[in-house]
Amino acid sequence: MATEAEIERFPLVPVVILAAIMSFFGPMWQLLISSFPYWIVNSLGESVCNMGLTNAPFLVILLAGPLGRIGALKGKINAKNLAYAYVVSLTVSYFINYPWALGQNYVFASRYTEEALSAQIVPWFMAPPASVCKVIASGGPIDWGAWAVPIAWWWAANFIPGMLFLSLGAILRRQWIDVEQVPFPQTLIVRELVENVLPVAEASSRRRWFLIGLVIGLAFQIPITLTGIFPWFPDIYGVKINTCPHVTRYFVSGETFASIPGMMMVNYNPAVVAIAYQAPMAVLFSTWFFALFYMVAVQVAYVMGYYTGITDVGSCGRYWCHPSPSTDPPLKFMAIAGGGLFALTIMNLVLNWRYLSDTLRAATGRGNLGEAEKNEAMSYRTAYFLLFGSFIVMVAFWMAASLSLLDALILPVSAFLILFGQTRMYGLAGTYWRSSDKGLMLARIAHPTPDTPVTTQQYILYKWSTAPGCDTPQCGWGGLAFASFAGYKMGKLSGVHPRNTFVAILIAMVIAPLFSFLGFLTLTHSIGGSRIGVWKNWYEGIGERYENFPAWWSSLPAQEPWIPYMLLGMVWIAALSFLHARFVWFPLEPIGWLIGTTAASALFGLWAPFLVAWILKTVTFRVGGAKLFENKGVPISSGAVTGCVIGMLLGGVLFIIQFFVPF
Repeated sequence: MATEAEIERFPLVPVVILAAIMSFFGPMWQLLISSFPYWIVNSLGESVCNMGLTNAPFLVILLAGPLGRIGALKGKINAKNLAYAYVVSLTVSYFINYPWALGQNYVFASRYTEEALSAQIVPWFMAPPASVCKVIASGGPIDWGAWAVPIAWWWAANFIPGMLFLSLGAILRRQWIDVEQVPFPQTLIVRELVENVLPVAEASSRRRWFLIGLVIGLAFQIPITLTGIFPWFPDIYGVKINTCPHVTRYFVSGETFASIPGMMMVNYNPAVVAIAYQAPMAVLFSTWFFALFYMVAVQVAYVMGYYTGITDVGSCGRYWCHPSPSTDPPLKFMAIAGGGLFALTIMNLVLNWRYLSDTLRAATGRGNLGEAEKNEAMSYRTAYFLLFGSFIVMVAFWMAASLSLLDALILPVSAFLILFGQTRMYGLAGTYWRSSDKGLMLARIAHPTPDTPVTTQQYILYKWSTAPGCDTPQCGWGGLAFASFAGYKMGKLSGVHPRNTFVAILIAMVIAPLFSFLGFLTLTHSIGGSRIGVWKNWYEGIGERYENFPAWWSSLPAQEPWIPYMLLGMVWIAALSFLHARFVWFPLEPIGWLIGTTAASALFGLWAPFLVAWILKTVTFRVGGAKLFENKGVPISSGAVTGCVIGMLLGGVLFIIQFFVPF
């Protein structure tokens, strides 16, 4: 048991400096990359869509390792220090990719691209007037007086839910990390990198296999990087042919695979295969099994006369447009999975009711967890106080933003039900279900008929339900949940006390929303958004299109009637959760359904790399068992991810140089 004296000294100054530097310059790194998709792929934030894989932790550790061998830092860089670097950089990395960072999503450009409607429904405290926002595009001095309130508001909009999920992580840390030992594949990969950059790794037999994986990753990513920078470079991997930025092949009308009604996109990114390789076998098997079920079910429905014309629609259209197996009868997979995600959260709490009961007893001064609390980030009483306190503050915050009490309750409750399950998926499978299709379920139950024309209340409820509350973690809220649990995992592996892990995440969470926003404003006003690809294409070019909110409101997660499908999904995932927990031999896992039948596979093609990873992992265990997997499989797969990330980081550097010195 750790005592107060045994808890390592907290490196306050390095943590603050690292968080501030990365938060301020991270947005600049991304914004100086001039073209899509490279401002995603080669950024320091989430670089592989739908995986939550961010490049910043790799960059920090790759730089820190060699520095620990020279000069004044020689011998001072160790596993614990790198664990702090990981925790801080991971937390920050979810705040630095625009336009998604902080959940802003085009709001500033809309002040003048949709000026009348924006002025009507977007509150004054979220964005300055059109005249001030236009300076972002043209460049010029920053009107700090006009920006002061929006800066403070967006900081609070991210920090408050961050405290909700950070306190939740403090309560569940022991169950997830110590008892269940949830793997968090991406954290294991970074931990393998840490072991290979430290001097002690020079004598490690695993290093050879890590380097082999590194070469594999570089051999894939470097040609892709050069293909993006130099038009004349040969397209070795065919990424210019019907391929999305996450290296996923889509199909268009006339192609052979497009003639299959239920055909999903196919991801062939080795980094995704390598991450999946470290996920549990049950998750891998269930993902491709349920994806196959999806394809067969759509084929049967097509033969029965549904989804007519779907074979003439491209892969993306089959998910978002009509007719679609995701939103239209008879299948409505989106609504089923949405209810299933709710159930995943609820069932995890139900199946762990004894643990929660024990922590609640400890919080009230009873039970026998007194000794266990010494190894936690804080007492359970404090953790529950922060949990319920942040929930109340969050409700009050949204009521102050003009929502009713009911709607102000919907946002944190929906976020909890969705992002808890998303974090569980991330911890077990190394991925999550990205898309803005599931966050409106509680809002639509409360408001079956959308407001026409759009009101401020509907704007807020729609925007924060479908972005920070359910979509990519780089919108803010989800990233804080991911970073909290993943941070505790790295702390456990590196011997960092949970209290210090908590403080490191908290400091990064305080600094990142503020410094990221300041970095964004500094760069855009310095060089002008008109020279920045993200601003021209994603802010001004796409816009929020507020007038479409009522139509979108009525179609997500599916067309009416959709509630019976949501309830079906809840029952189905609850049954899978119970059976998988009750019977060791039961092969199907609920997370596999949520990955295999949603946008995670239909749009991001994850079923394919999960199938490949399942085959590779099966062969590994049959040939050499757990020993082969641990001693060779894990280092190779970790090296492959690292090699891909190095290639992406190199691309980012080259794109930034190209911005200032065209070549």
